[in-house]
Amino acid sequence: MNKLFRWIHTFTLLLCGGVLLAQEVCDNGVDDDGDGLIDLNDPDCPCSTVLMPPGLPSYIRNHSFEERMCCPYGFVHAYSPPWLSCASGWQQATGATSDYFNECGYSPAGFNLPPPDGDGAVGFFAGPGYFEYVGTCLTYPAPSNPLLAGTTYTLSLWVSCGGGDGQFSQSPSQADPSIFTDQLPLAIFGYADACVEFPIGTTDCIGYQPGWSELGRVMVQPAWDWTRVSITFTPMQDIHTIMIGGGCDVPASFGQNFNVVDASGNVTSVSPYFLVDDLMLTIAQDQVLSPTAVAGNLCVGNAVATAQPPAGATGYQWYRDGVALVGQNSTTLGISAAGLGAGVYTLASTFQGECLMGSTYMPPAIPPVPWASLHPTSGCAPLTVTFADTTGGGTATVSWDLGDGTIRPDSAFSHTYAAPGSYDVRLTVRNAAGCTGDTLLEDVITVHPGVDGHIATTPNPTDTDHPDVTVDGTGSTGDIVTWWWDLGVADPTTSADPSFTATFPAEAGSYPVMLVVASAAGCVDTVRSVVVIVEPGVIEMPNVFSPNGDGRNDRFIPLNYNGTPGLLEVYNRWGQMIFSTRSLAQGWTGSGAPDGTYFYVVTADDPEQEKRTGHVTLVR
Repeated sequence: MNKLFRWIHTFTLLLCGGVLLAQEVCDNGVDDDGDGLIDLNDPDCPCSTVLMPPGLPSYIRNHSFEERMCCPYGFVHAYSPPWLSCASGWQQATGATSDYFNECGYSPAGFNLPPPDGDGAVGFFAGPGYFEYVGTCLTYPAPSNPLLAGTTYTLSLWVSCGGGDGQFSQSPSQADPSIFTDQLPLAIFGYADACVEFPIGTTDCIGYQPGWSELGRVMVQPAWDWTRVSITFTPMQDIHTIMIGGGCDVPASFGQNFNVVDASGNVTSVSPYFLVDDLMLTIAQDQVLSPTAVAGNLCVGNAVATAQPPAGATGYQWYRDGVALVGQNSTTLGISAAGLGAGVYTLASTFQGECLMGSTYMPPAIPPVPWASLHPTSGCAPLTVTFADTTGGGTATVSWDLGDGTIRPDSAFSHTYAAPGSYDVRLTVRNAAGCTGDTLLEDVITVHPGVDGHIATTPNPTDTDHPDVTVDGTGSTGDIVTWWWDLGVADPTTSADPSFTATFPAEAGSYPVMLVVASAAGCVDTVRSVVVIVEPGVIEMPNVFSPNGDGRNDRFIPLNYNGTPGLLEVYNRWGQMIFSTRSLAQGWTGSGAPDGTYFYVVTADDPEQEKRTGHVTLVR
């Protein structure tokens, strides 16, 4: 009978409604008792994050923010009370406003509340140039508990993180901290030999203020789950006042906004916001912990978790989200090497007959969501577009694919699309964890065909006896739907016809002509020309020609020559005649002459016509 009793007791088999239930085994990854809870998630498997004597006091009074004189009813802003003063012994530490949360009043749904120890907790931002702190004096009121120089202390506390939008109106899904890949250097700062009056007039890192120094720190991975972390340090002076918050070298990403898109497509901009509770500051040997941390990341496949259990601890076992990873029994866990993913990683061990655990969080390999700014997104060729990577959140630009064969690595730049068409644009970015994400904006750039206006005027020049000129814009190119002419003093002064005849004044002179052409897409081009009216028989010469063999303006000849006989003479800048001809229709080719400006004289055979003199520029 005794043997049978021992067998029944060892396996604790219970017959309940015909189903046999076993006692939960805490390290096998199996729901042994069938209650839906496995290993450390089951109350049958109690394990502590810290071992300390019962009732051990903290050097920090009201260390869990439970003692209060009032309830907070909002976050702190310029027109609100400093709600942290509701917690006995606490005040806002600096000009940057840390917040007090308590289930009796203010407890935003967007954060992991209630806290693990009681009803109260404190929250803060920490980013470059803006740091919020939790601070207290250790020596007032009595009893005085300064930290003594040369003595080693441990600060352990619960910490959680969420995405804060600055108004605390974010939902739990919008507050998901898994998008924050950088770690917070959570630090304790001290001030020696004086109880400092709060608040201190700064919003920057307290370590930059005279008299304040960092005593110790721990790297904290932003995580929704509350995890316990610890800092062990030995002050070099007697410390009377402390602050807890971000170290001065917080990552740049903590000062940036991260865009979170919910299931409805709503975008919320958030930054890492940390909550702390149960600030146990004691002599180091009074607390026994198993500090645990992660390094590397899942994106590049080098994620590792490490733990530092106390000397003498035995029976190491790793867990992921409370479920045992059977066979993982050392102080180091190769998360990537084991093919594991994101989650809370815990190393449990046995120390002096009690279960002790330390936990840390490995964020998921979430690719960042790129945000691109493009302006303008449509226009006429050639179209210049300004591009900017506005993703933020600590990401770096990897590349832009602009859809026309152009790849750019810059975060901001301008690019000109020469050819008409629709263009896809792809932006690829990388976050601090090495994860890359891209977004394809299909047909986001539309370049409409441009238009090119052209004016033909015939005859031009003409004389005062023949002031009628055909004005023609049909040589313009592009999808032109409108022509608009401005002929000044001619008749008509304006017209919307592509081609027509206009009568200019029967007076010698130069008369401007302007044409504006437009396409259906709104592309516009404006061109100008001049109609020259001369006295009958007057020879008009151009002021520039380009003998480069392109078939255009290759000779220095009279404009619209009508056969009036005469002599052309060309002189260099020293007054030497270098060319002359009576064949005005053939003119001067510029052969043998360098580029430059030359003086010319045209003498008509008609003695009633004045000589024409002027300068002509030769440009090849």
